[in-house]
Amino acid sequence: MTPETAGVGDARVRVLYVGTDSDDTETLSTALERENNRFTVETAHTVDEAMARLAAEPVDCLVSDYRLSNGNGIELLETVRDEYPALPFIIYTAQGSEAVASEAISAGVTDYLRKEPGAKQYAGLANRISDAVDHSRSQQAVSERNRALQSYERMVNSMQEAACIYDAEDRFEIVNETIAEWYDTTRNELEGQTSRLVPRIRAEGETDCYQELLDGTREKLSGEIETEFPGHGHAVVAYQLTPLVVDGTIDGIVGVARDVTEQKERERELLRNKRAIDEAPVGVTITDPNQPDNPLIYANDHYRELTGYSLPELLGKNCRILQGENTDPEPVDALRDAIDAGEQVSVELRNYRKDGTEFWNRVRIAPVRDDDGTVVNYVGFQQDTTERKRREKRLEETSSRLEALFENSPDMIDVLDADGTICEVNQRFCAELGYDESEVLGRSIWEFDLMFDAEDVQTQLSGFSVDERRKFEGLYERRDGSTMSVEVHLLRFNLEGEDRFLAISRDITERKEREQELEQQNEQLEQFASVVSHDLRNPLTVARGQLELLREESDSEHIDAIDSAHQRMDTLIDDLLTLARDGASPASPVVVDLEPFVRTCWQNVDTKAATLHIAIDRPIRADESRLRQLFENLVRNAVEHGGDDVSVTVGELADGFYVEDNGAGIPEPERGDVFSAGYSTAVEGTGFGLSIVKQVADAHGWTVRVVSGADGGARFEFTDVDAVSE
Repeated sequence: MTPETAGVGDARVRVLYVGTDSDDTETLSTALERENNRFTVETAHTVDEAMARLAAEPVDCLVSDYRLSNGNGIELLETVRDEYPALPFIIYTAQGSEAVASEAISAGVTDYLRKEPGAKQYAGLANRISDAVDHSRSQQAVSERNRALQSYERMVNSMQEAACIYDAEDRFEIVNETIAEWYDTTRNELEGQTSRLVPRIRAEGETDCYQELLDGTREKLSGEIETEFPGHGHAVVAYQLTPLVVDGTIDGIVGVARDVTEQKERERELLRNKRAIDEAPVGVTITDPNQPDNPLIYANDHYRELTGYSLPELLGKNCRILQGENTDPEPVDALRDAIDAGEQVSVELRNYRKDGTEFWNRVRIAPVRDDDGTVVNYVGFQQDTTERKRREKRLEETSSRLEALFENSPDMIDVLDADGTICEVNQRFCAELGYDESEVLGRSIWEFDLMFDAEDVQTQLSGFSVDERRKFEGLYERRDGSTMSVEVHLLRFNLEGEDRFLAISRDITERKEREQELEQQNEQLEQFASVVSHDLRNPLTVARGQLELLREESDSEHIDAIDSAHQRMDTLIDDLLTLARDGASPASPVVVDLEPFVRTCWQNVDTKAATLHIAIDRPIRADESRLRQLFENLVRNAVEHGGDDVSVTVGELADGFYVEDNGAGIPEPERGDVFSAGYSTAVEGTGFGLSIVKQVADAHGWTVRVVSGADGGARFEFTDVDAVSE
């Protein structure tokens, strides 16, 4: 071994030498193994034999003479490069030239070496082989390390946790994709920025724990912190920080953070639920069906107060300890069957307290299942309904007379006691809210009406005279969480010396939605009216003044056309102002005799050759100003769309009136759009007339619809009109 090859390493190097001269190949292989004891040299004499050797077992370096029996070293090089592009390949030849060397380099040769006389040439070749193999192995190691680093980077970036490396100045050195998303930026942009967490962690402790990590006096720092992230929002974050040690020196801090907001909320919810159960105004129990006889393992304070037993006396016992001589076996069997079937059940039965006194107990039980669906517990709710049972017995005396009205009423009806507890409800109440009657009775009304709490109900019911009636609005919550606005009529009455309150509720959700929608529209229209009044009419006034000056200076035939356009703009502005301001005004009704009133409206409109027929003579109650807008716009609409000779009829309906023409009519697909602002099929129409008509009708609480007239024209029918009896 020469000094040049000493200390290179202990890994074996397999060399394949390809040459045609057997003696020469044997001499060279022996010399190379002598020069470097890491070498194991094998030989081949042809291109095919060399390729077969390569396919049979791995080789670290291939050395080839230029001249071969069935080709040359360049051809072998090209063949090898096709299948083994990274294999070190050295051409070692005595017949070489600059041209051969250039061709070899172009083909991807690792090294090119001319044979020299004497034994020294073998040391040089051995060094070239050793260098080529070491370089190749180094490149492979770098590639493998890079692949490992890329895999590690992909793994870190695919983590749901936020991971990073901080420097001593609280800045991000390296971050993964998750933390970049939290900060609503890219990794490149975030790296170098100051962390939101580290400065707070430094400030919150009695000592600078982060600095202790950097100093090596602390191995780990973990905790939770609540903060805001630009791309992640508010979050409770659990973090862990550990020193990054490189070559024995702390080179930064590795941080891993996880969003535990939902977990913390679940923990808080569980705590709230436990407190709620402990303090619930009903008896709550939990049993374990996996133990013999399904014993009690929990009972809240109210249950112990209800039964008179202490907790040690209850735990480990079956609930049948409350049963006695007059306990009906039927509800007991129902409870047992439900437990055996793993189902919910609600029964009412006579129980006995520890002191032997009887009480009526409404019992509701439900199975509690694990993630696999297996019943692991039963939860029970017990409510003392003794007083209610007594009240029910007294109420039975009058129930037959009220039952038909009560149960078949289209309105929701419930009966409350003086505490706001629901004593009775009708079918409509249960159907509208999605509950069974048994789930409602005995509960407080504020559990369903979101606009009232216990104090509000007491205030509402107190100071209420017998037979006094009150009206107010509420907001009922259905079982599915949806709500309905209701109008409630409340009546106090006395039943055998006890106060009762009859509440009749009607769903007014649609009305409230319409009122809200109208309020929003009116606000928008009022804003629009301001624009029209100030920003449109002023320029129009200026334009008219300029037109009059032009008329004095010129007799152009275009002046009349301009003046007509100004008039149309003025009409359009008037209609818009009517929509915006008058449309939002409430009606002030008076008695109006329609026959003379309609004729006056007809005279106020340019009806050209149109004719009017009136077939109504009864008065109605309406706002005169608004009603005039309605009729004048309907007449104007008929003339504009039906022609100069259109015939208009105003007639009587059972609960209103109609206005009909014999024009072209309105196609049925378009009838839903006719009352929309801007809708018009006439060239000269503003598109606001029928919208004004609709607003006038809405202001009076009337219903308006469009149908076909007797002669195919348009017929506008107004119903729910307040007629005046003569």
